[in-house]
Amino acid sequence: YSYGILRANFLDGLSHFIFDSALVGLYLGHFFLARRRPLRGAGHMLSWFQVLFTWPLVMLVVAPILDSQHFFIQLVGLRAAVFMLPVLLIGAALDVGEVERLGQWVVVLNLLAFVVAVAELVLGIEPFFPMNAATEIMYNSSDAGPEGQFRIPSVFMSSHAYGGTMVMSVPLLLQRLARPKGRLLVLAALTTTVMGCFICASRTPVVQLSVLAAVLLLTTRPTARTLAATGAVAVVVGYFVTTNERFQRFLTLGDTAAMAERVGGSVHRGLFDIMLEYPVGAGLGSAGGTSVPFFLLEYMRPQVGLESEASRLQLEQGIVGLLCWVLFVGWTLSRFPPAERRDGPSARRAMWILLAMAWASALIGTGILTAIPGTVLMLLMMGMLGQRRGAADRVPQRLADSASLQGV
Repeated sequence: YSYGILRANFLDGLSHFIFDSALVGLYLGHFFLARRRPLRGAGHMLSWFQVLFTWPLVMLVVAPILDSQHFFIQLVGLRAAVFMLPVLLIGAALDVGEVERLGQWVVVLNLLAFVVAVAELVLGIEPFFPMNAATEIMYNSSDAGPEGQFRIPSVFMSSHAYGGTMVMSVPLLLQRLARPKGRLLVLAALTTTVMGCFICASRTPVVQLSVLAAVLLLTTRPTARTLAATGAVAVVVGYFVTTNERFQRFLTLGDTAAMAERVGGSVHRGLFDIMLEYPVGAGLGSAGGTSVPFFLLEYMRPQVGLESEASRLQLEQGIVGLLCWVLFVGWTLSRFPPAERRDGPSARRAMWILLAMAWASALIGTGILTAIPGTVLMLLMMGMLGQRRGAADRVPQRLADSASLQGV
């Protein structure tokens, strides 16, 4: 969560790797240092991970044949292709208790993110994000409200990252809400999370949130308490959104001509043209939007500008790489959560719905596999949906030992 605001305020070569270092620490703790079975529950997910991890390495080997980018730039592209993939295996190893503990952290983090967002509404984004190369996109996005105010990024690198992270965190909050202890705090976090989707002034999070709420209500059997809580959140959020035009940028979705032009351009001019021009791909790091550190810019050739994540996969990994991802996403979404599960049907359904929408948006937007921290949350949920049946119900021995110590 803190990567965006830290990097913006400490813009040097090392700050670029803040998130990378944290993720490496997570991998070391999970796969090597913890006294547990790190691949518990992986099942077929391990095979998919091996395929998705190996093919970019193949593209790196054949890069000289493709006359691709400089080797350093390809390494940056390799980071975008494989660095976050181990999160799939971590998600597959989580049980109910660990997901609820993660949800506790999300409650606190989302509340803190909301406090910063409100401060930015009052004071502006300038005290939190100085104008520099890392924040250029923020200062170019001044289209919120009738006066053209800045979109709100909270502590993230962009307003879209803020809204996208809030939406992706909803299933974890729903899982935590199933526990009776601390429900009021979780409900407060859920309310501010929904508010964040409107405050950020990005349209996609609002659409995803609306579809999520509608599908959940139609495909699950919510209790009276759940309906009452949903109604309370809707009333509170609705009041603030309707009384402030700055939070109503999502209404521009009514411009159907502009939306149709964007969808058509992304799908046709992007993916199909790239597929014909680069059937085997152009190599890693070839797509525009790859986060290349400033100290490597001298090695970078002109990149190809794209409008969709599907086009980026096609350009960098070819038809084979794109097909691998299509099959993997299809396999994950084929595991639709059953109507009744002891570990929270609403949370699992919410994960499935959000993943389906996220990958559908890959046709008209980029960043689904490079967002911080949105990609981590997405891959974590894909791992959870792909784990072996019943694997999530087991309680690790270390949690049982912890409970015994607390009892003592």
